[in-house]
Amino acid sequence: MSPDERSYVIYAPTAWESSRQPLHSLADALSARHPVLYVDPPLSPLGPFRYGLRSSTLPNLRAVVHRRVRSAGRLKVFSPLALPPVEHPRMRALSQPLLRAQIARAVRNAGLVRPVVVAARGIPEWAGVAHELLCVGAIMDHPSAGAALMGRDATALESEASALCEGTDLMLTTSQALRELLAERGWTSELIPAGFRGELADVFDRATAPPEYASLPRPLLGYTGGIDDRLDFELILKLADRFSHGSLVFVGTVSPRLSGEARAALAARANIHLLGLRGQADLPALIRYLDVALMPYRDSVFTRYQSPIKVWEYLYAGPPIVGTGSIALRGYPPPLVNYGENSDAALMLVERALADPNTGRDERRRFALANTWDDRARQLDVLVDQRLQDAVSGIDEDHLGSELAPPALSSGR
Repeated sequence: MSPDERSYVIYAPTAWESSRQPLHSLADALSARHPVLYVDPPLSPLGPFRYGLRSSTLPNLRAVVHRRVRSAGRLKVFSPLALPPVEHPRMRALSQPLLRAQIARAVRNAGLVRPVVVAARGIPEWAGVAHELLCVGAIMDHPSAGAALMGRDATALESEASALCEGTDLMLTTSQALRELLAERGWTSELIPAGFRGELADVFDRATAPPEYASLPRPLLGYTGGIDDRLDFELILKLADRFSHGSLVFVGTVSPRLSGEARAALAARANIHLLGLRGQADLPALIRYLDVALMPYRDSVFTRYQSPIKVWEYLYAGPPIVGTGSIALRGYPPPLVNYGENSDAALMLVERALADPNTGRDERRRFALANTWDDRARQLDVLVDQRLQDAVSGIDEDHLGSELAPPALSSGR
């Protein structure tokens, strides 16, 4: 099968309609080049009622009832149904025949023949369901360090990661630290970092100052993303105190698992403002009109191996970026990212950035445009081509070896 005839099936860790994750962007970029089917995590028939009756209950219930392959822009999406509770080990095992049948039917209905599977979950349970040409695994974070953030069992997450690495033909990671961790465990992987969504460039360029900022004293120091225990709340309080004449803004959902100490820190200063979850259309303006974009992570096992995807939107938006805690941020030298090894260094970097906020703006924007998700999709295509060629070469060598083998040896096997 030629690259022009290739198709992809994505076994994703989060639903298509949820907040953007790396596989959302990779799937979208691949769909500009190939047919793509994005398979949501299995749904429970009780899922639409999990949080009571809400505006989303009826649409979600329709999705559960119909379970059709649906179009989402250039790609197609399918939400398989599983027996509740979805993550219970016994019910997961009982659900597998049902899930395999649903996914196989969805692949056929999407018109995909011998696709390449990209899997962040579902291996080995779904191996072979799509009659895939090749199975590519994707591990984006430390396998178990985020267990508490997700409310999952760490041992189960490690087992799933091991099964993924052992059951795929090619492994992808998004950070060098994670690639090295997998190598220590005996698994070879390829590095495909996150990237900038190039289609957002025009949205950022046209964004006007958000009304939420009009009444807030400057400087505006801001963070967008999940508000959880990855963040360094001690540093956040120090920033609020050092820039007490300004404002710290946080755009995103506060995790229900956020510790009491962290909640107290957010409420402890009048110049810390929680703006809540905002739609994708609102984020460009909220980032572009910051004076400094923050990535204030604490040093932890999770942040040591993560590769924060929000850095790419920060880069194109233009304001100076100050980060801590995440080793991957060291890979973006100034003026791309100003990385502080501790809170004192971070405070100094914010002060320096505020002294001349336009320094490095053009370099940051050019770097983002030179590293888009379209580039990452092309990198994946190249890796798939190479792996398929290696497989064909191996078959040819085996065939040639059998033809040249001495008769006595070949007949004795």
